[in-house]
Amino acid sequence: MEKSEAKTTSAIFDKSETLRAALIDLGKSLGATELGFSDIECLPDEKRMGCSRGITVIIRISDGILNQIENEPTQTYFSHYRSVNRLIDNITLRLVLFLEEQGYPSIAIPASQSVSDPKDKFTGAFQHKTGAVLAGQGWIGRSALFIHHTHGPRIRLGTVLTNAPLSTGLPTTESSCGSCRVCVKACPAMAIEGCLWEPGMPRNKLYDAYSCSTHMKVDYQHIGRGAVCGLCVVACPVGKK
Repeated sequence: MEKSEAKTTSAIFDKSETLRAALIDLGKSLGATELGFSDIECLPDEKRMGCSRGITVIIRISDGILNQIENEPTQTYFSHYRSVNRLIDNITLRLVLFLEEQGYPSIAIPASQSVSDPKDKFTGAFQHKTGAVLAGQGWIGRSALFIHHTHGPRIRLGTVLTNAPLSTGLPTTESSCGSCRVCVKACPAMAIEGCLWEPGMPRNKLYDAYSCSTHMKVDYQHIGRGAVCGLCVVACPVGKK
């Protein structure tokens, strides 16, 4: 490599690392637990919306609130869940505004939003857990939840899509659930199939999203419209203190 080429490569690397560090500092100052960075060019263009990088925003859910859940979700958990979603949306918006100030048009994916898709009415514009797996932050559990290496499923995720030149993590390629099946036994809707995740596996091989959604709508109406369950989150041993 010529000296001029080496100098240019070094300058690009320095800029990438400086930008990445600034994003981490900004995200954490706004309340994020952790940020992950992924190369998403392996995904179909319509899924990545023309972008090459994903930024995963991770926020840990309150242990105090999760510890109150026994046989069904609590109203406090329902409220906390929505509050964390709002916080994530605020953080991803601020990250997008920062990136665009640097000259990189970017897209914030809502923390919790289903889009109109005739093939899957329970899908989002971009799957947060896909970005998190590609960032090497964890794996997909038998429950189809993202399992963070440290925090387990006790988190919520958000995503920013961008073409900013950011270094990325190494994708996770296998499940670490082993022989554990506690989430399968804990699911009141019996929606979890019990299979071990592998990269590229369709979600319906892991769990029945329709059964899960129907159970929450029918059995948890008294908690609130759009209530979430959380029993598989609480049951998972990863991330428990």
